[in-house]
Formats: sequence, structure tokens, C-alpha cells
Amino acid sequence: MKQILLVAGQELWVNLRRPGYIIMTLLIPVLGGLALLVSSLVGGDVEGLIESQLTPDVVVTGYVDHSGILDADLPQYAGQFVAYADEETARAALLAEEIDNFMVLPADYVETGQVVVYGIGGGFSTFVAADEGDLRSFLVASLLAGQVDPATQQRVLSPMRLETVTLDEAGEQSEESPFSFLGDFILPYLFSILFVMALFTTSGFLLQGVSEEKEGRIIEILLSSISSTQLLAGKILGLGALGLIQVLIWLGAAAALLSAATTIFALAGAIKVTLGTVVLAVIYFVLGYLLFATLMAVAGSMGTTQRESQQIAGIFSFAAAIPFMTMGFVFTNPNSPLAVALSYIPLTSPVMMLLRLGINPVPAVQVAISLALLVASIALSLWAGAKIFRASLLMYGKRPGLKDLGRAFKQA
Repeated sequence: MKQILLVAGQELWVNLRRPGYIIMTLLIPVLGGLALLVSSLVGGDVEGLIESQLTPDVVVTGYVDHSGILDADLPQYAGQFVAYADEETARAALLAEEIDNFMVLPADYVETGQVVVYGIGGGFSTFVAADEGDLRSFLVASLLAGQVDPATQQRVLSPMRLETVTLDEAGEQSEESPFSFLGDFILPYLFSILFVMALFTTSGFLLQGVSEEKEGRIIEILLSSISSTQLLAGKILGLGALGLIQVLIWLGAAAALLSAATTIFALAGAIKVTLGTVVLAVIYFVLGYLLFATLMAVAGSMGTTQRESQQIAGIFSFAAAIPFMTMGFVFTNPNSPLAVALSYIPLTSPVMMLLRLGINPVPAVQVAISLALLVASIALSLWAGAKIFRASLLMYGKRPGLKDLGRAFKQA
């Protein structure tokens, strides 16, 4: 145990001083602080700032109406829609940039619903113009003008003002904020991002350290006084402590920024985080980090050069990023077969399960199966990784083949 702790302490001390580690660790709190500072400088009106950036410019649309149903005198659309007698005039106005696009309604529009929209530039911009909300509202308002009263017209255009009520377990109205769910959504999502970032930084240092020691033949000196299993365990323990320090700094900064945000923007009580979500997020983070740290160390020992080791490790890094590539499916249906399958695969389960926990409650049986498979894979990777690690460390000039790995597994 003494040798393992010595290796762990050395790994921790060496990597704590790496410029890349220091920059990455401090970058997240600094960016968060800058975002909070900018938000406070705009007077706390974050909503207004976002709205000003996302609100599109007024689009002027011309139209040629062969059906005779469009009403150019609707006051709510003044300046947005311009009538033209024929398509040639509208086309000339479009090319002269007097309008942004124009539409043509055929004589049988009421029967067919066909509308042709013309635009310039990329085809996508024309498609967006055709699907623009005001265009639909203008058509609906024109169809209803003179047919129903103004109040009914307005209700057709805006059919509901949504108000949500949350009930507690006793069936009584809850006093929680409508945004209280954000805590249980943001925390797992934050942990999944931190997991991937830690994977590409601290675990990458483990890969780099092993490959550099092997390439520089320093490993021969180390193995003269310590076993390969002790060396692997010490490196994983040291890099695990390194990753833990980094995450603790990030979480401490996040807590401080959240506390400052609640004071500046009066958000106290608006966000709630349940203890179960926190516990599961921490468990998946720790277990996932341990699994990938072992795989990174083994990848570093298998390559003949550092570049080759990085190529091998890239397979594991890609697996960790797969859940982010399927986020569209997860948000649509977090209990889909694809999401459940990725929650069981050890290489993807840490990130996928964290994403699912933030969107929707996950059945307890799925969590139990996922954790059991993840723990079993860690035990298997430590057992197999130690053997591959021992067989690969002293091989120079070539990667271990299947025969070499088979011989390593047969050895005690």
C-alpha cells in the first residue's frame, strides 16, 4: 500500500503543476463570473437582454392574391404585408430589396390551401420565410375577417394562456416555483458536462504520463522497485484525486455563483435540488471516472508512441460522447429503447443516465441494473487492465497482439 500511495502522490504533485490543468480548472469559474458580471451590469434584466438578441427584425412580405380573400387593412399587420397587382411587380420589388419575400395565393386557395413563397438567397432562408409565424397569422386573420367577431379572431390566433399548477403527494397545491424543476434538470446535465471535461483533461494526463514513461524507458526503472499492478493502482488513485480536486473547485465556484445570482436576481426558492438526484449524479460521476481512468492507463501502455496511445484512447473518448450525439432522441423520449440501451452500456451509461435523470424520473430497476453493470465493468477492467498493463509496459516497437494478450491473461 505504501508504494501505491507514493505513486499516487507523485502523479498528483506532477499534474497539479501542469499549465493545462491549471488553466482548465480556473477557466470555468472565470467564465461563470464574467457571465454573472455582465448580467448584473445590464440591471438584472437578463430576460430583456436575451429577448433583444433573439427578437428577429421585422420581415416585409409582399403578396399577390388571386383568391381575393386577403385583407390589406388589418391594423395589427400594418407595414408587414404589401399587396401587389401581379407577380412581375412583386418579383421586381423583391429583386430591388423593397420586400424580403413575397407569396402568391392562387384562385382556388380556399379549396387547396396552396401558397407559393418566393425569396432570394439560400433555399433555407426561403423555407424559413414560408414557415414564419406572422405569415400564418395573417392568413388566418384574413380568412376570419368579417366572419367572426374580433374577440373570437384573437382567441383563434392565440388559443391559450398557459398556467400550470403542481400538486403535492397529498393532492394539495404546491407552493413551489414553476421553475423548481430546473435544479433536478441542471445538476445532472452539469455533472455530465463536467464528467466529459474531466475525462479529456485529467484522464488524458494519465494517458500522457504512461505513454511518456514507456517511450522514455522510465518504466523499466519503476518496475524494478514496484509491481505493475501497484503502479497502475497508484496512477489511477493519483489521477482520481486530481479529478476530484478539479470537480470540487468547479462545484464550489458553481455554488458561489448560484448564491450570488439568487441575491442579484431574487431567485431564492425558485430552484430546488433533491438529495436523490445529487447522490446518483455523484455516484455515476465517480464510477464513470474510475472506469475511464483505468482504460486510459491501459491505452497508454499499449501504444508504442504517445500519438498511437492517443489514437487507442480516442475510441473510449468517442464512446463517452455518444450520449450527447443522441440528445435529440433523449429529450423527445428519455425512456426510448435507444436511451435505455445506452444507459446499460458501461462506456455510455455515466453520461446517458445523468442526461436522463435531468429530464425525467428513471425507473429504479434501470438505475440498479445500470449501476451493477458499471461496477462489474470496473472490476473487469481493473483485472484485465492490470494484466494488459503488465504485458504491454515492456514491449517496445510494437503493440501487443492477440497472442500476447492471451498469454498475459493465462499468467497468474
